Amino acid sequence: MTRAKKIIPFFYGIAGAFVAALAFAENGGHEEKNTFLGDWLPRIINFAILAAALVYFARKPIRDFFASRTAAIAKSMEESKEARERALTALADMERKVRDVGAETDRLIEETRARGERDKQSLVDEGKKVAQDIQAQVKQGVDIEVQKARTALAVEASLLSLELAEGRVKKTISDQDHERIVKEYIAKVGGKG
Repeated sequence: MTRAKKIIPFFYGIAGAFVAALAFAENGGHEEKNTFLGDWLPRIINFAILAAALVYFARKPIRDFFASRTAAIAKSMEESKEARERALTALADMERKVRDVGAETDRLIEETRARGERDKQSLVDEGKKVAQDIQAQVKQGVDIEVQKARTALAVEASLLSLELAEGRVKKTISDQDHERIVKEYIAKVGGKG
């Protein structure tokens, strides 16, 4: 402990004694003649003894109290400094996280937009492919139906041609020609057998 810290309680004691002496110096409104030796000296001596005893016995507890109070204040200031540093670190961390969240949000929005464009293009391409497949199936179905129609027309044309030929043959072949053809046929069939 420094010398000034040792002297400070002593000065507090003297200042207290002086204030007490001034308080006792009031005469209370009556006119008594007070002499220094008769009235003041015993009071000052009593006060000095009381102050000396108080300083002697209370010096260590008062010093310990102020020392512990100073230490508690210093510790509290250190803790508040540490708390302030932690708060500033936490604030900086939160600001960084807010910036990171903003950047992450922008990145997710852009990624979602790009994915949407890819999905849109994929759907358009798939739709075109499906349309082409449907067109190919329709064309194939039409080609099959056209082929069936051609076949049916060819059969119909063949039947009509046969009927027409049969009708002409019937008109142009006489009964004698008919008998001759039958005989030739039988001869050929009979000759082979």
